Amino acid sequence: MNTQPNTVPRTAYSLNEAAQSLGLSRRTLYDLMDRGQLTTVKLGKRRLVPVAELERLVSTHTQAA
Repeated sequence: MNTQPNTVPRTAYSLNEAAQSLGLSRRTLYDLMDRGQLTTVKLGKRRLVPVAELERLVSTHTQAA
């Protein structure tokens, strides 16, 4: 039984995880994607949001506020 925590850093999140971490809805993420404000990566059937892109999005909106 492996009781050690996952020590591999995440490089991307699913849309659900990204929305939850930002406190936004999936629809809002899709709107940001449609407006070119959020870049995602498609791997197979999954669409992922890179951690760096989440940080950039928050940073951009923090500076504008």
